[in-house]
Amino acid sequence: MDKKTQLALIFLLIPLAISIYFWFSDVALLRGGYDLAIDGFVVARALMIIYTLHLLRKLGEFIIKNKKD
Repeated sequence: MDKKTQLALIFLLIPLAISIYFWFSDVALLRGGYDLAIDGFVVARALMIIYTLHLLRKLGEFIIKNKKD
């Protein structure tokens, strides 16, 4: 793998790892002291799921593109 490929892979994997962490970590997305915080938590969790699926699709495209070359 050349340096550009490695850099692109890193730029895909780091946000993927962060979004998976937020997906499974209740404490990171939910701050105490707010009565309606659970509504925001549900929205934030849904957005993290959407973003994770988007990154997985981009990673799949990246892998398929590199297999053809």
